[in-house]
Amino acid sequence: MREKMLFLSAQIQGLGDDAEGEIRTESLIGILLERFDIDLLEYCRSQRDSTLRPDPALRMHTVNQVSRPRKSLMDSLYKLRGKAVHSYADKDLQAEIRRLCSLHTYSHVFIAQGVPGDCIDIVSSLLPEAAIITDLQRLESTQSEGKAAGKRGLSRRYHKLNAALSRRDERKLLNKTALLLTASEWDALAFKALSFADAGKVHVVPHFINLDDYQYSEPAVKENAILLHWNMHTTQGKNEALTFHKKVYPLIKAKVSDCKCYIVSSEVHPEVAALAKLDSSVRIIEESGEAYTYIRRVKAVVTTLREGCGNPLNILEAWALRTPVVTGQKSAEGIYCEPGRSILLADTTGEVAEQVVKLLQTPELGSIIADQAYRTLLKYYEASNIKEKVLSLV
Repeated sequence: MREKMLFLSAQIQGLGDDAEGEIRTESLIGILLERFDIDLLEYCRSQRDSTLRPDPALRMHTVNQVSRPRKSLMDSLYKLRGKAVHSYADKDLQAEIRRLCSLHTYSHVFIAQGVPGDCIDIVSSLLPEAAIITDLQRLESTQSEGKAAGKRGLSRRYHKLNAALSRRDERKLLNKTALLLTASEWDALAFKALSFADAGKVHVVPHFINLDDYQYSEPAVKENAILLHWNMHTTQGKNEALTFHKKVYPLIKAKVSDCKCYIVSSEVHPEVAALAKLDSSVRIIEESGEAYTYIRRVKAVVTTLREGCGNPLNILEAWALRTPVVTGQKSAEGIYCEPGRSILLADTTGEVAEQVVKLLQTPELGSIIADQAYRTLLKYYEASNIKEKVLSLV
């Protein structure tokens, strides 16, 4: 007999900035539907298109964020532990959680990334016997510690306090959950360090993709082109793109004059869009359905994982389409890779240009790197392998 699961999800951003989290959540739901009947309760700030396929075992429920104009003015002043993002999510969700729990008996509750930790208290009080599973991508305390490192005076003490409060919340969440999933080894080690008694609850389930979505009958014909792939609607993403075209692209064009540049992003900042008008070799690709076609055609994909810009899926998609990737050392930290063999790393503008030119001028090198990256993808990030791990854990 199939068990029943309550799945709590949240749309963090209103402009699609959290596509990585939404894709991961929907992929996990697709796996869990093989074993569970799922009631999906999603907390939304705005309407979005779901890629979840209709399934009789999946019932969807939505709670929209309640507008609180007066309290939102105070949110901008209260920034400890990132509370301003979903300050009232637990209050907005509470009534619907209680209603669903009164109607059904859930053996498992899954709390996806983006759902505030306070919701675990509501769930554990209503369903004391249920196994609670949480999926957390980043440790907020680690981020705060990093910010404190380069600060002085009050600013340093503020970030230190933020980190301490976050560690307390994270330790409480780890204590109350039966299974905690993270997307990277780095986050897993950080969570395990919070409580050695609960370290056994922490497991890595990396971002993953279904290779069936990336199969083409015809081989790709590579052209002298590169592709930038990250979110270019945010301020950080816009600045990354402008820096590339002011400092890196001219160095590339000096060595490979006929090089073209494609920019792939679901939403593009007006300043980035203006680049295409000023330079005929630059083209903006906003249609998501066309992205894969262009990734296959270029000789190099340049990506970044800086905060607010991109995500590991950009790299994995390039690997699946057998196109080599150039990225930064920081960007590759959470990914299984071999620098120089499955990925090319570069941290300065000169290094990025050098690595890209190398791929443009030496196609055989790109093929070798793309093949090694594809093998890495098969071993660590292919959906069928991840499915076995997830179902064995739950």
